[in-house]
Amino acid sequence: MNFNPKKPVNRFKPGDTPYKDFLAKLSPEERAVHLKKRAERKAMKKVMKELTEEFQEEWAAELHNAAWKVLMKARDKSDPIAFAAIWDRIVGKPKVDDDHLVDPERPLPFKDEDLD
Repeated sequence: MNFNPKKPVNRFKPGDTPYKDFLAKLSPEERAVHLKKRAERKAMKKVMKELTEEFQEEWAAELHNAAWKVLMKARDKSDPIAFAAIWDRIVGKPKVDDDHLVDPERPLPFKDEDLD
């Protein structure tokens, strides 16, 4: 099992050089600090990618084992929390409609006098 993330869509226009322009605006000291931090981030990203690729099969197996134990707990002990966890992962959670929470025109269900 190999995880291959989708390549990000290039959000910059062809011929546009925002990073070069950003670097040009920095002072020499700021540029050195930025490039050092960038190299550290790239090294960390490379190490994390190698780590995930190395242990990917073990993690997938452990996730499978954990899911199996939760399924057995839901079935054998009739645990409602385990059943809900399995249901959410297999069937999926329902889409929550938050539109009613952010509607500025809808009056509040209480008055300010009720808060005292």
